[in-house]
Amino acid sequence: MRRLTQTPLARRLGGIAATLTAVTAFASPAHASPAQSPYPDTSQYRPVSSNWIYRVVDEDGVWFTSPVGLHCGIGDDGSYGCSGNLPGAPSGDNEVAWLLGDPFPRLYHTEKPRFASPAAQTILLERTYIQYRGSRCAVRDSGVYCIHGTDPDSQLMVTTSMTWRGAAALASS
Repeated sequence: MRRLTQTPLARRLGGIAATLTAVTAFASPAHASPAQSPYPDTSQYRPVSSNWIYRVVDEDGVWFTSPVGLHCGIGDDGSYGCSGNLPGAPSGDNEVAWLLGDPFPRLYHTEKPRFASPAAQTILLERTYIQYRGSRCAVRDSGVYCIHGTDPDSQLMVTTSMTWRGAAALASS
């Protein structure tokens, strides 16, 4: 049987090729890191001491104002939303809400905002939350975050720079 002889250069190149093949086979493919959700984990936030201070005369539900003046509420049916200047929203849209039965929060214009009570609303402080009728709203960095139960599609958040909606945290621009 005839034996092939290799030059030192051929052996070295063969070794390099084998090493590169092994490294490539075991290396994990490069993936873009997923975008981090803007939604906060509210499990470490403090609950409000009493929902009664968030009630207003002649209105159902609980009502609050964010530290930057956004008016929000949770209705007796668990629906929630905020009215006012919604950063990143199309011009004219002044309300974002998740309404019981909706698969996704709505963004729209209204002449009669549902979540702005005519009475004074108590300010919901940083890193606190109010829970009412299966829904929770919290404040982080002056932004308002709300979710119904554990339904990720019901999430909405209004920050000082953007309005986010749904499980995929779609920017409302």
